[in-house]
Amino acid sequence: MKLQLSLDKEYYTLGEVVSGHVDIELDSPKSFNEIYVSCFWDLFGKCLPEKHTPYKIVLHNDKKLLAAGKHQFPFNFTMDQYPISWQGDKLFIDWYVLAYADIPFGRDKKVFKNFTLNYSSHSKIPFKPRFLTETPGRVEIAFELFPKPEKDKPRGSKLVRRLPSDQPKPGEKVYEGQGNCQPFDYHFHSTLFSILLSLFAVPNLLEPYTFGWICTALWLFFAPRTYLKYRKELNRSRCGPILIKVDHQDFKPGQTLKIMYQLLPRKPIKIKKFTARIEMLESFHINTPDSSSSLSPKTLVHNIALVEEIEVKNEFELKPNEYNKKTLSIKLPDNLMHSLYTADTQLIPQITINLETVYCRNICATVPLNITPD
Repeated sequence: MKLQLSLDKEYYTLGEVVSGHVDIELDSPKSFNEIYVSCFWDLFGKCLPEKHTPYKIVLHNDKKLLAAGKHQFPFNFTMDQYPISWQGDKLFIDWYVLAYADIPFGRDKKVFKNFTLNYSSHSKIPFKPRFLTETPGRVEIAFELFPKPEKDKPRGSKLVRRLPSDQPKPGEKVYEGQGNCQPFDYHFHSTLFSILLSLFAVPNLLEPYTFGWICTALWLFFAPRTYLKYRKELNRSRCGPILIKVDHQDFKPGQTLKIMYQLLPRKPIKIKKFTARIEMLESFHINTPDSSSSLSPKTLVHNIALVEEIEVKNEFELKPNEYNKKTLSIKLPDNLMHSLYTADTQLIPQITINLETVYCRNICATVPLNITPD
């Protein structure tokens, strides 16, 4: 018995019809419990894998013998559900068509092919970013990526964001992001350790001894690293807070958005690169060594996948009050991934303003976006 699956093409857009046919070649008459095709998408990568099957068509469910020879079963699905295909850093979404032959008292046959699904400029498919899990025993976990800061505590780099199903409260800053607000970090432990090593290393230069040489070697190893930490922290601190704001949070792929930003340096500082980034925040749960069941605690991991980087300015000196309330227009990519929420995974597009100095690369502020294709 031979089972083959053919698709008319490999690239589809939302609203299109995925069509093809299943070919079965039998050497002798054979009965089947069921022959069907299903269309599903897989979420995989570093996350807990998930499978969602929104489409299924039964091609043959007659238990009578299927005659020997070649048989062809055409099929088609209208692609009216999200998500689109996504190839990130840690997370991936692929669409597949599966042909399955359920053989009674025998080994079942199956074959599948993948295809790419993207946005369509013609059809409008209602967008719902939340997807229920189909994995048995999996518990739906609702988690907030950017929790609201408590009173009397610095905001730091955390954001207040609006989930698609919620409405902003009066006075709530849902379209703003702040970054680089942390106070200066003196790195007390590494500094104190370097000082203690120097107390043994310096006398060793005058009167060498074994323990002194060990301390000298350790001091030569840790002292430059402590210095680089201070230089990095000094650069970061001098850049001061960064504020970013968008006039609203819902955008469509390919749309041009205006972002307002403020750079508030405490002292003049040389900037190597000033960029605006379109990113995808990949947030997902992974199983810890002790999480053998679905009810066990899981570790939440965040990863930023760079989609596009726009250079704003290079090699300049940033001075106080020079970049106060500036605007920047950015065109979103036509295939920018929309927001996605499953039991253990979230994908959220975001805009980031990033400064890079000689010693510090990621001084940034971020605001999340809701990409709503419909």
